[in-house]
Amino acid sequence: MNRLEQEVPYASLPALVDGAAERFGDATLWVSIDDSTRISFHEFARLTLKCANALNALGVGNGTHVAVMLPNVPAYVVTWMALARLGAVMVPVNTQYKPRELEYVLQDSDTSFLVIDEACLSTFEEIGNRDALVPPTQLVVYGALDCKLNWQRVVDAAPANPLKWPQPTVDTLMSIQFTSGSTGFPKGCMLTQDYWLVLGWVRSHQGPAPKRMLIDKPLSYMGGKWRFLICLFMGATAYVALRFSLTGLQQRLVDHDIDFFSVTDAVAKLPELPAVSKLNIAWISSGGLSKGLHQPLEQKFNAPVRELYGMTETGSTIYLPIADTAMVGSGSCGLPAPYRDCRIVGPDGNDVAQGAVGELWVKGRGILQAYYNKPDATRSAFAGEWFRTGDLFRQDANGYFYIEGRIKDSIRRSGENISAREIEAVAAGISGVLETAAVGVPDEKRGEEVKLYVVLQPGFSSEQVTPSQVIAYCEDKLAAFKLPRYIEYLADFPRTTSGKIAKHQLDASAGSRRKVFDRSANAWQS
Repeated sequence: MNRLEQEVPYASLPALVDGAAERFGDATLWVSIDDSTRISFHEFARLTLKCANALNALGVGNGTHVAVMLPNVPAYVVTWMALARLGAVMVPVNTQYKPRELEYVLQDSDTSFLVIDEACLSTFEEIGNRDALVPPTQLVVYGALDCKLNWQRVVDAAPANPLKWPQPTVDTLMSIQFTSGSTGFPKGCMLTQDYWLVLGWVRSHQGPAPKRMLIDKPLSYMGGKWRFLICLFMGATAYVALRFSLTGLQQRLVDHDIDFFSVTDAVAKLPELPAVSKLNIAWISSGGLSKGLHQPLEQKFNAPVRELYGMTETGSTIYLPIADTAMVGSGSCGLPAPYRDCRIVGPDGNDVAQGAVGELWVKGRGILQAYYNKPDATRSAFAGEWFRTGDLFRQDANGYFYIEGRIKDSIRRSGENISAREIEAVAAGISGVLETAAVGVPDEKRGEEVKLYVVLQPGFSSEQVTPSQVIAYCEDKLAAFKLPRYIEYLADFPRTTSGKIAKHQLDASAGSRRKVFDRSANAWQS
């Protein structure tokens, strides 16, 4: 497929929802594979109207910031599109967040309403100033029947009448989507309705149209959302799991006759389930798949596997076209996606020579507007209209792009982007700790694992500040996926000439000692 020349056929997300209802009617849009809940395209559009009216009656309107802390349940996508109808701004929240993280997101995003799952309510209740952040009259709880504002009850009671409300436009702010970067704490990406329309439309054309799509990625993230948008654009059915299961993935594919899903190295290494070979899979997406696994994976599933590169700030950025069979196993993530221009730039701000490594810069329709309330971060992220990704790339003679690493100080574990500096900021609060440095170390199953290097204050030893104490302290303040797996103590850090920690020298500085604590094994390794 060459660059997509067609324009996005809808001018807003509500128009997409209503258009899908008109085109696909009573066909099934959503199936919850954990409890078999089914929702048609028509019913989905009706529910989003009811939810929009319910939220509007509570005070949600154009520009209102509403945090949504829900798992992969129908209420998530219903609330998302209800907010889109109102021209409100959704602030997605990871359901694994601890009180400190939730408080930061609510405060940083200027959230005034919160739609939260009953299972997450205790996290919110541990926040000391919670009522100042979100008053009780603006807290909507999903699942708790005894609460004052129960999501299901208020939606059921609301009319399904069309809103007497100005239609949002492509430029209407839809999301403040938080992403971890090199500056420590997460930054809120300001994403318009056009961002999501472009992302869903482009992804819909990067492979054969699926009919039965597996969504096992959190809907709070970009990946879960674009999969659902494909269903709205193409009339596919979303088979939605509450959570990802590596060992159960192949059986899910078979049980629901899935024809589109995503893979990682860990999936590629699963022992083959014989029934999988009988599936009629349209195509499979991947991100960062080891090139040696690419061809065997295609043979295993008898379907094309294609790399996609993107980030929260830029949406769909680079992709490997289905027709480019000669690039299978090359390690390339492909060519610029529709609506995207890409260049590779050196430290001097000029494009590097072909084949040389530099930073990927991106521009085009529907990328982030800015980082919310962070003008300095926004200024440093842009060079004119070009967004600086912080990722290192090279380009071959035929124009194909290859990712070579990251400038940004982040760790990618099981698809989660983790800010190293956020971990360091937490660990620095431990009594007896002088300095810390968090890095990603290669891991076959998860891509990278978090390793924390610790330098203790004079007079303290690892017997006094034990790895178990370090982990226990972090457990109260970090989501489980951010917790260090490995801990190593150093006398001091290697440093740059300006005195900063030279992370790239950390392994060499450890010398032959290499005494490392492994949290998974709960033991020291040498």
